[in-house]
Amino acid sequence: NSACQAPYDNQDIECMLLDCVKRKMMTYMLQDLSCVRCGEVTQYNLAERCRNKFCAGDFKTTVDKESVGQLLKTFLGVAIHYKMPLLKEQVTFIFRMNPDMREKYDVHLDEVDTNAQQTGED
Repeated sequence: NSACQAPYDNQDIECMLLDCVKRKMMTYMLQDLSCVRCGEVTQYNLAERCRNKFCAGDFKTTVDKESVGQLLKTFLGVAIHYKMPLLKEQVTFIFRMNPDMREKYDVHLDEVDTNAQQTGED
């Protein structure tokens, strides 16, 4: 804080970022599907096409995977730079469980683990 010259509590910030990651992931997993053509949100879980009378369009997710992946990569960088082990663990777990996303965003978890060992985090 530049006004009072008191440092921010790193653990408080890490907890807020962890909450943000958890909420974003929950939003992604529980999101609605909307019609590409008419934009209507479907209320039928297993419908393949829009049931609007004159539409029959395909569905798309309301939260795209790319925005989630980019956010996770950013959080991983923040966690490493500011030495936030819980945030780093959460984000690396998500990337481990999603190899396609890990590959798309060029995340090398072996390098992340090596950096953690060199800095003495684990």
